[in-house]
Amino acid sequence: MRKRLSTLIILICIALALCGNAYAGKHLKPFKTKSHRTTLGTDSLPSDSIIKFAETLIGTPYRTATSDPLIGFDCSGFVSYVFKRFNFDVPRSSCEFINVGEKIRLEDAKPGDIILFTGTKKYTRKIGHIGIVLCNSANEFRFIHSTSGKEYCVTISTMDDNYKRRFVQIIRLLKTNDKT
Repeated sequence: MRKRLSTLIILICIALALCGNAYAGKHLKPFKTKSHRTTLGTDSLPSDSIIKFAETLIGTPYRTATSDPLIGFDCSGFVSYVFKRFNFDVPRSSCEFINVGEKIRLEDAKPGDIILFTGTKKYTRKIGHIGIVLCNSANEFRFIHSTSGKEYCVTISTMDDNYKRRFVQIIRLLKTNDKT
């Protein structure tokens, strides 16, 4: 009896491992990384490739310390997942992004650039949130990010007063943004 019970438990564990996140997979539309790998070098990657891929992840739940589209993303997990998909060697932690790429003024930001913010604590200027610039026009500044705010998922936000107050830096990794 014990042997049958042990075998049954092992089989159940294997089945659960194989099914893994099947429930989450029904609600999320993960991008199939293997079949969509880019062959472009990072020096010639157009920003719309980054943006289109990032937009496929809209609605993925916010999840602290996670960078898996089947489970969720925190802000840096989302940005690192998107850029690693295109073979960029980027940090996993938001505060480490201040040390990569080229620093750009906010008014010079282009789609595909990375935007850095402080966290939500009022009296610290430490990087605590990041996203990817979508639009920077005279009328509008939008970015895509994974937020723990009311949306609690990957979403698109505008640069409102709250984000303006927390803004720290724009980081450019895409060399094609230098040419346009």
